[in-house]
Amino acid sequence: MAQDKTKIIDSLYKVMCTATSTQSDSKIKNNDYFKRRVLGFKAEIEFETLVENYSDVKFLEGGQFISKKLSGNSNDKNEFIYTTISFDDCDMYRRVYSTIAQWTEVKDMLYIKILDTDWSEENLNVRKRSRGKISSTKIFTPAYSFYQFDKMNDSFHLHKIQNFDAILQHFTNSGRLPSIYPLRKVEQFEYFGKYNLSILKKIYSNRYFLDVILRKATGRQIIDLDGFLETRKKIILAEIKEKSPIMSKNGGENSWRYGWDSRRILWYLYLLKNLDFSILYNVRRIDNRNDREFIQWDSIFLDDFLRGTSWSSSRGGGGGEDTLLAPYSFFSRLEMILKSLGLE
Repeated sequence: MAQDKTKIIDSLYKVMCTATSTQSDSKIKNNDYFKRRVLGFKAEIEFETLVENYSDVKFLEGGQFISKKLSGNSNDKNEFIYTTISFDDCDMYRRVYSTIAQWTEVKDMLYIKILDTDWSEENLNVRKRSRGKISSTKIFTPAYSFYQFDKMNDSFHLHKIQNFDAILQHFTNSGRLPSIYPLRKVEQFEYFGKYNLSILKKIYSNRYFLDVILRKATGRQIIDLDGFLETRKKIILAEIKEKSPIMSKNGGENSWRYGWDSRRILWYLYLLKNLDFSILYNVRRIDNRNDREFIQWDSIFLDDFLRGTSWSSSRGGGGGEDTLLAPYSFFSRLEMILKSLGLE
């Protein structure tokens, strides 16, 4: 089935609206959760585009750690499934998967390759307004090939199950229908129109997996990774955000700070304990939440952020999460970091 940008964006709009709640945060002006989720793709796309300019640094798609919710019993432990969805050849991710495979809590590792052809359509239940009547609409169904990573042989092979049952078999399928959130302002999706079809298909294929397929799995927990930077010597896990610094009313640039969600920091520290990755926090700096005019990329490694944070205080962040703060002066230009990585 032929795809075009308009139809892909329309499917993305329907899928994300249906699966994502609208939740404002009274502590922060203009900070609706749904709006932040939609606009968050811009930073990730622009980050990958910038990295493409550096021949000695390669961008790789981030993946998902998927697990069952723990019951609270003392003998419970996490057992993760690790997945990646991309157009890339799976062998490009061998180093990433080999590293993650060393962690004993990761029990199964799949690579899901997006196919450019053989897409189809399916029905999706939607609401046109809050508490409105449910109706049916058409969305694209992406096509995929499923690969499993063999930890013993350090290689990928075609999975014996060539559909999402390769993942859903680890969970209980719920007979209860998931919540259906209403369709919202379609103009929030207009900015996607400036990106090419392959980028949009990749974004949609990931959201289809997360917002359509995984909603069928009862009790699943998902922690996503934004991406990786691969050099000849190392692999760096990249967290990517778009925001402006916290600026005091009376202070100059020396008083500026950036926040980082404490929940994410704890997760990354847990990864560092088990995996040999560096963590790089990257902020697509904008002028303000309304105009969102791009200024520059500011980046910092996790160790440097923790070295500069104020441990005695935190700040309420978007989505109700606490954030730790580090001085703006501790951050470097992303371009300088990418250049130095290429020279190593």
